[in-house]
Amino acid sequence: MPAPQIILDLIERFERNKEAYKSGAYNETQVRREFIDPFFQALGWDVNNEAGNAEAYKDVIHEDAVKVGDVTKAPDYSFRIGGQRKFFVEAKQPSINIKDTPAPAYQVRRYAWSAKLPLSIVTDFDEFAVYDCRVKPDQSDRADKARILYYTYKQYDEKWDEIAGIFSKDAILKGSFDKYAEFNKGKRGTAEVDSAFLAEIESWREMLARNIALRNTLSVRELNDAVQRTIDRIIFLRIAEDRGIEEYGSLRGLCNGNNAYARLRELFYKADDRYNSGLFHFRHEKNEAEPPDNLTTSLTIDDKPLKDILKRLYYPDSPYEFSVLPADILGQVYEQFLGKVIRLTSDHRAVVEDKPEVKKAGGVFYTPTYIVDYIVQNTVGKLLEGKTPRTAEKLRILDPACGSGSFLLGAYQHLLDWHVKWYAENDPEKCARAKKPVLFKGQGGAWHLTTAERKRILLNNIYGVDIDFQACEVTKLSLLLKVLEGETGETLSYQFKLFHERALPNLGGNIKCGNSLIGPDFYDGKQTSLLDTEEMQRVNAFDWQAEFPDIFKAGGFDAVIGNPPYGALLRKNEREYLRKKYIASINDLDTFALFMEKSVNLIRKSGKASMIVPTGWYSGTKFSKLRRFIAIETDPEIFINLPYDIFNAWVDTTIFVLAKRISQTTWPRSEKCDVALRTFSKKHKIHTIKDFETDISNTNICDWFLDGTDEYLTYADASATLLIRKIKQKGVPLENIADVQRGVTPYRLLETSAHVNCKNGFDGTVKRYEIYKKRDTFIRFDETIIEQKPVRYFQGPRILLREIISRQFKLQAVKTEEDFVTNKSMQSILVNENDYSINYLLGILNSKLLSWYFLRISNIAQRDDFPKIVLKETRSLPVCSIDFTKQADKIKHDRMAQLVEQMLTLHKQLHEAKTGHEQTLLQRRIDATDKQIDKLVYELYGLTEDEIKIVEGR
Repeated sequence: MPAPQIILDLIERFERNKEAYKSGAYNETQVRREFIDPFFQALGWDVNNEAGNAEAYKDVIHEDAVKVGDVTKAPDYSFRIGGQRKFFVEAKQPSINIKDTPAPAYQVRRYAWSAKLPLSIVTDFDEFAVYDCRVKPDQSDRADKARILYYTYKQYDEKWDEIAGIFSKDAILKGSFDKYAEFNKGKRGTAEVDSAFLAEIESWREMLARNIALRNTLSVRELNDAVQRTIDRIIFLRIAEDRGIEEYGSLRGLCNGNNAYARLRELFYKADDRYNSGLFHFRHEKNEAEPPDNLTTSLTIDDKPLKDILKRLYYPDSPYEFSVLPADILGQVYEQFLGKVIRLTSDHRAVVEDKPEVKKAGGVFYTPTYIVDYIVQNTVGKLLEGKTPRTAEKLRILDPACGSGSFLLGAYQHLLDWHVKWYAENDPEKCARAKKPVLFKGQGGAWHLTTAERKRILLNNIYGVDIDFQACEVTKLSLLLKVLEGETGETLSYQFKLFHERALPNLGGNIKCGNSLIGPDFYDGKQTSLLDTEEMQRVNAFDWQAEFPDIFKAGGFDAVIGNPPYGALLRKNEREYLRKKYIASINDLDTFALFMEKSVNLIRKSGKASMIVPTGWYSGTKFSKLRRFIAIETDPEIFINLPYDIFNAWVDTTIFVLAKRISQTTWPRSEKCDVALRTFSKKHKIHTIKDFETDISNTNICDWFLDGTDEYLTYADASATLLIRKIKQKGVPLENIADVQRGVTPYRLLETSAHVNCKNGFDGTVKRYEIYKKRDTFIRFDETIIEQKPVRYFQGPRILLREIISRQFKLQAVKTEEDFVTNKSMQSILVNENDYSINYLLGILNSKLLSWYFLRISNIAQRDDFPKIVLKETRSLPVCSIDFTKQADKIKHDRMAQLVEQMLTLHKQLHEAKTGHEQTLLQRRIDATDKQIDKLVYELYGLTEDEIKIVEGR
């Protein structure tokens, strides 16, 4: 499309007065107002907020330019969609040569790289330069480093389509901006800000740990504590500087002269006076929530490591712009940072290594922000409906394994946004004039919460517990930085004078260090004086009632949210305690299941619990008691099966939302218990909270399957669930009449039998009633096989079941008598009940009914394009039992065996058929026989016509 008239007018005006504009007299403010603002208005952006949107929903944020020397400390424009930043624009006066001057490019790249934005712009209208801001900026970079587009004002007319196709508001809403950014992603030199900052603070930890261990006599715990606190305080003060709250350059000034740590300690003392935060707490005070820090004040730290850290924090040496570093990025960095711990060697040298539980889990996996937002919206958001700030202050929100604080930060942000909106819609002027105002007007007339109100909300509503002391400190740091967003040194001084309050709350009463799963009764019957101090610190027993007495007097927390640890390491005495304490998780002590049970016990009646946990808890047999507990105690509202790529780890995860029942029910529940279920296919990626709302028609209502001791969630409506119960009741688990085992691993096939221990291998595949063997191969059947199985699984008559389900979503099994070894993706089934024919089992396994049954109870099968049936699922398949003393049963059994033998023969003939006509005739006979088998299976399980229609999809 051609450039709009306003752009043509701007081009003509700039050309006409170019000489005047490019003189040094025409400043940045003038070019912004007269050229850049209307340029982006032509791209559909509400640059001046003419719509009157609240601050959180403005299209464009014009940052206050905090000047420190010649350096601008905030981007000129932040362009946003729904409050989420998309790109920055740095404006320059036209006298600056953007094309060849490195400083403007480095400046905008630092902002956008720190904010984790893919693209951003530098312009003076005369020139328009776009940069790929995923490339880590360096002060030595030339102006064209990472530049992907460059225009002069004379090209705007002919290039308007290209500009609007990327940077117009409409293009961003349609996804064109994201597609362009992804297509042009730099292949070399890219370094994400979270990875780079993690490497930075990890290097600080090593430097400080080595030096503090060398110069001080500390235990391992004291060393970890001292290093963590020092890093947290430095980061806090540096971010406060870039936000204009602290005097810029205070930390850098310590690099001049000697005794750097003594002078840094003085900055910490001043921060204690200014902020009243547990982060800076060095002396006893009235009503203190936790004891003061007497450890770090007496440390000796050499100048060199400290100065090496501090000098890397500032422009132009530092690539980071801390004023725009997102809170969730800081959380992601710290989550990884907390995955390692400092250890002291026998000669008292400090080394940093992975925590044992992190080694076991294969790494640290941070919960994406959009997952946090979804959980918060469906718990905190729902609980806020119909409330006022007065009633909302009673809400108590908990993360019992808070880690670096991502869920609590998300909940706190939701509360802040909700309060601003409520006050803005309910006489905001009155709220601002009150004796203790909760609002004030910021730049552009936007309403903001006062620091006092932000503190009140935080202290009233947000609570967290974690067994890791360092994690608790990081959570406090993140929340405190959120309190200070939007503040300046002047506003804080004014509030201190007005209300005689220091800027920040002490969160010691809200964020506590302890073991959420183990209470003080862990020590019952033991003499604690005889217990090892290290053991007591490691267990870290936590008394919920004593730590939060007022909350439990009121019935408990209103919401429990989070991402609990999966499979954490437990010692024998802990396992014994947990088996007695947790009735729902006695069959499996995976920590996520324990946290699920604990969460339900911590919430009040009608309170909500929501977490992201492994999917297997509502289908695996070992979690049956947990499912029973959930079904009795709660009303499940939402389950969402997520793609594999949520944590960049091969793990199935589910988000659940539960509401605690006001009155308990006996087992089994009499009324229907259903939940909304969303299952994302492997193809469907979710990257934002909006992706949860797509394809709303795919949401199903699913029932708990309650019969027996192995209840689970079914992917079926009420009538289909009744049929599932019927099938299960008519059958016996396959493992009762057959021995089921999978093949060996690793599976290295050889061309020749080159070793005395070689056996025939299987190179091919299995389909229903068919086996395809590609070639003759061999495999060493000895110690080279790690997961070796007895040779009987690979000899004589047996059924082979392929773990991968077919494209038609059918189980695939065949009979063989050949001797060969198979791999772990193939299961061998050996009949161990002499009365049952192997053909009978084969017919049941390949029937439409059993495939339908499996697909309705398998969460993996519902999501994957090529689902698998794993060993425990095969063993639990309900095979219709035969009473061989009854003639009618025996006739059906023998009829099935006969039809299956006929089917095997037909498939063999089809494979050997030469002509197309012969193949067609044989395929028709196969289809007819298949239907006869299915009909017989329906008879065996006693299905009615209506039930058959459910299976057939009619």
